[in-house]
Amino acid sequence: MELNRRDFLRGSLALGGVAALGGLAGCAAPKQASSNAKDAQTEKKRIPDSFTDGKWVGTAMGHDDNLIAQVVIAGGDIASVSVLRCDDTIGIGSTAAPMMAAKILEAKNLDVDVVTGATTTSMAVQSAVADAITNAGGNPKDFRKGAVAPSGGTAQTTDVDVAFMGAGTAGLVAATRLLEAGKTVVLFEKQDFAGGSMPMTYSGVAAAESQLQTNYALGRANENPMYNKQGMLGIMKKYLNPANDRFGGAMPYQTAMYDNSGQLVDWMHGIGIGFYSLGVNKAYGVTPYLAPGCYMGGCGYAKDFLVDRVGALGGKIIYATKVTELVQGADGRVTGLKAEGKDGSTWTVTAKAVCLTSGGFAANQDMIKKYYPEYGEYKFNCAPGSTGEGIELGLKAGGTVECMGRELGAFLSTTNQAGSNFEIAFLYQTTPGIIVNASGKQFGNLMSDNHGMLGRALKDEANGGTFFYITDESGRITTNKNELYAMDTYKCLEHRGDMVHYDSVEAAAEALGLTDLAATLETHNAHALAGEEDEFKRKKLPYLDTHDGIWVVTCIPTFYLTTGGLAIDTAGHVQTEAGTAVPGLYAAGDVCGSIEEKDGRPYAMGFDAAMNYGYLMAETVNTEI
Repeated sequence: MELNRRDFLRGSLALGGVAALGGLAGCAAPKQASSNAKDAQTEKKRIPDSFTDGKWVGTAMGHDDNLIAQVVIAGGDIASVSVLRCDDTIGIGSTAAPMMAAKILEAKNLDVDVVTGATTTSMAVQSAVADAITNAGGNPKDFRKGAVAPSGGTAQTTDVDVAFMGAGTAGLVAATRLLEAGKTVVLFEKQDFAGGSMPMTYSGVAAAESQLQTNYALGRANENPMYNKQGMLGIMKKYLNPANDRFGGAMPYQTAMYDNSGQLVDWMHGIGIGFYSLGVNKAYGVTPYLAPGCYMGGCGYAKDFLVDRVGALGGKIIYATKVTELVQGADGRVTGLKAEGKDGSTWTVTAKAVCLTSGGFAANQDMIKKYYPEYGEYKFNCAPGSTGEGIELGLKAGGTVECMGRELGAFLSTTNQAGSNFEIAFLYQTTPGIIVNASGKQFGNLMSDNHGMLGRALKDEANGGTFFYITDESGRITTNKNELYAMDTYKCLEHRGDMVHYDSVEAAAEALGLTDLAATLETHNAHALAGEEDEFKRKKLPYLDTHDGIWVVTCIPTFYLTTGGLAIDTAGHVQTEAGTAVPGLYAAGDVCGSIEEKDGRPYAMGFDAAMNYGYLMAETVNTEI
């Protein structure tokens, strides 16, 4: 029996077999642009006949682009390992790469454990170091000594004001605020580094009535509704879904967020976190973006800053240590937690308050199947630590969940040969073009309903489970460096081979099986030249010049987060099914799901909500303990 494309797609996603997706059409390899061909021509390396002392360089493909390592060989052994270049995500790859290099050097062993939360970057460091050893005339097998068992841990106890489960966006913001208020704080992070989903986000900060914006506006704040709370709330109200609106349009959760958003921005700016200068970029409007700009690593830099600040203020982050239990008294009050480290260490913590800031559960297939059964067979492109233990512990302590099972949005990711999904969520902004399905047809408005449209398109069998973003030569240029958004995040697509050139529309159609592509482009360009909307109500259509062929990015919509989670009030108290607070237990961030969903609006701004509710939760805890 023939396996249809949807079954193949779902099976591949469930197994994480993304590398197979690009071959669905069963076509010949496309002709690549000359620049790609040049990159593919590897010069012969002058490799010594024997393992030779000196400084040697090795290369491997990371998550984003080539990672380059330097290895110094002295006396026939590894004397130094460093990473010369890592273009992987700021705050994830940039953090993990030097950690991995240090681990390899310390053990003189390529088989050391990868840095949890950054597997692709870690493996790239291993491969690049192995390549350097080969270039030195050595044999990498001589430095593959097998996995090393973790050393025996110890049993530890501590007594603090506040204990955190998770050192992601909400946890780092809240912990920093509490430390500034003089509280003692410990955070337990199950990954080898902090941040959670934070470094993966776009870096825009929802704000209203911040001093930062007021200083820029110079009396013109009333000219733009995004400067003030009522204006922002008025915009948000347009997106409410009456079927999910529990508060008659009052939007208490978003109201609390925008009541706080101005002081959050000013606090961040005041302690030294940088923002892209307001007013110099029309694409950013008056929204403060973390420096250096949209999808340019600003969230990763801010994460690193907060981690340093937590340490400087006397806080402690315990890494590679998973919270396993919440401790409760006879009256039900949460009075602490227990945790276990990868090295066998155990922790028993007594605390006046426990904060759950452990993220959602998009990486937990069993929980997806339970709470979002229609999405249970899809792979989510998310932070690997989003496995839902905080929700499970919150439920065990007496809390409840809400907003589960609603429609989830998706963003575009590449289906590169390395097997990892590289996020290209903003490609529709940086790269004028169209997206087509497996037959070459358009299927929706990518501009007005990006996430919702893409999520529905992936589930729709008519689209064939395979997608292609089509652009022209000017689109290739703006992909490599987009001046409007001051963004070069996608510059690796062409070099890596995710963005492929075809000499003609016909050549692309034949190679990829896009039988309707020519007609789709003809219709699209006719609308563009006429200055009219297309059948999907998309406006200001970009004309695509096919004279010198087209550029194609094979891609797929990927779901990336869960929008249901623990029920909280607007102060961060975890709620029971009866609507009362679980004493001593607080939560913020994705462990609570989407703040907008609680008001009845589809998900929009998880990063903003995590920061604001981390801030609000800290204010509550500081007052109540």
